[in-house]
Amino acid sequence: MASQFELNIVSAEEKIFSGSVVSVRVTGVDGELGVYAGHTPLLTSIKPGMVKYTLQDGREEFIYVSGGFLEVQPTIVTVLADVAIRGEELDQQRILAAKRKAEETLSKTNNAELSAKLSREIAKLRVYEIVNSKLATRR
Repeated sequence: MASQFELNIVSAEEKIFSGSVVSVRVTGVDGELGVYAGHTPLLTSIKPGMVKYTLQDGREEFIYVSGGFLEVQPTIVTVLADVAIRGEELDQQRILAAKRKAEETLSKTNNAELSAKLSREIAKLRVYEIVNSKLATRR
């Protein structure tokens, strides 16, 4: 059996996940970061994107986060995010509409806040597409 550790994923509104996992992957400010049992303690910022974790039975779960922080301790890993949405709860039509609106507005002005919003919508769409391709292969 693979070594495991406790993972908590928490948004400003709720605890999204709490349980034992064998690995977690996040998008850090310097690129992709994989964490396994026994990882060196770490505190780092994470960018908007996907959190992917692998359960003990090998199943993979996906969550969109708007950015936040990753804290790695010897037996527990915590992801803190303002917004965290389970992959299966993402709505493609809403994401695409928000993305189009951000692109249209951004084309009319050069605004860092709108650019960040567009990046978040693209990250959500990436998680949605990965989750739905996994669901399609399970059927």
